Amino acid sequence: TKGRGRLGRNWFSPKYKGIYLSLIIRPKILPSQASILTLLSAVSVCEAIKELTSLEPQIKWPNDILINNKKLGGILTELNAEMDEVKFMVIGIGLNVNNDKKNLVAGATSLKEQMQEHVNRVNFLQEILRRIEKNYLSFKQRGAKPIVEKWRQQNITLGKRIKVYSHKEHIEGMGVDIDTDGGLLLRKDSGLIQKVMAGDVVACR
Repeated sequence: TKGRGRLGRNWFSPKYKGIYLSLIIRPKILPSQASILTLLSAVSVCEAIKELTSLEPQIKWPNDILINNKKLGGILTELNAEMDEVKFMVIGIGLNVNNDKKNLVAGATSLKEQMQEHVNRVNFLQEILRRIEKNYLSFKQRGAKPIVEKWRQQNITLGKRIKVYSHKEHIEGMGVDIDTDGGLLLRKDSGLIQKVMAGDVVACR
């Protein structure tokens, strides 16, 4: 009941309503590659939703799961690492499943609201874990490229003018691509391509 999001923000997590879980993994990667596991997890959640429903989920970089431009869930990855070694990573996933519309914050949605029916959380959790395992094994065997390609197909960030708020600065430009370590490539008005590894993305009007 005490879900946590990026930068210590609260994640509304009432009992018996959503899926809230943490997975511990020990990938043999450099700390600079850790962001790819956020993309992998988001892709896996979207694949599970598409497998079990007729909905079309989308991903907003770096960690939001959307349906019809409303936030359905989020991914939070944290790591324990040294300069050249990841000791372990925690993948946190929060997903609004049977949350009632009246209890959701503005701009949020749930599977129940979108489908107009109660959803079996156990079935969804099982499918999410299956997808994560499959994609994680693929990542270990084939590297980041297949995961990045899947992410590109699901995303709503690339090809749009956006602002990325990071710490005390913001960067504005066109989202042009995603790097193989999960970084967002942004083309600024000067033409310069800047790589961003973390931040909040807002679409420009």
